[in-house]
Amino acid sequence: MLLGNSLVFDESTVFRSLRKDHLTFNEVYKEIIDFIKSDVNSSYKISIGTDSQVGSRTVFVTCIHVHRIGKGAIGFLHKSEIARPIKNLREKIYLETCASLQLAYLFDDEKIANIHRCVKSRDHSKGVAFEFHIDVGTKGETKTLINEMVGMVKGLNFVPKIKPESYCASSFADRYTKAI
Repeated sequence: MLLGNSLVFDESTVFRSLRKDHLTFNEVYKEIIDFIKSDVNSSYKISIGTDSQVGSRTVFVTCIHVHRIGKGAIGFLHKSEIARPIKNLREKIYLETCASLQLAYLFDDEKIANIHRCVKSRDHSKGVAFEFHIDVGTKGETKTLINEMVGMVKGLNFVPKIKPESYCASSFADRYTKAI
């Protein structure tokens, strides 16, 4: 099921999780807060990433993955499409990265501060880390795009991760691009 036909994200963008369909970004944000508040003594990693699948059209899946380190995770995804097949690898990776950036920007300073306040541990090794997962790696055709995509993400003040550490894009999102 496609949830949209645009790679543009705003607070009314519709997401789904394994438990719920048709969540707005604000509802997703509340689910994230509730998940963290249910165990405030754990460490968390919040990752954003996008993958795409090219056929007669190009389907994009952009995901938010919230990992309670060692204790499970929740995830949310938004599926969208472009009506044409994107054959150019640079264009495809660029569009994936831009979709993730747009979603990441919905987590404004206030939302990020609220997320950090949820974790009340005095242990400084615990807390919340935010990661930006790019579907490029040192093996395969995408290796020529690493510097360009990582540079773009760093230039916008996000922490980039590439394969094999970019599991939100290369595993979680990838699983749902194939379920067209």
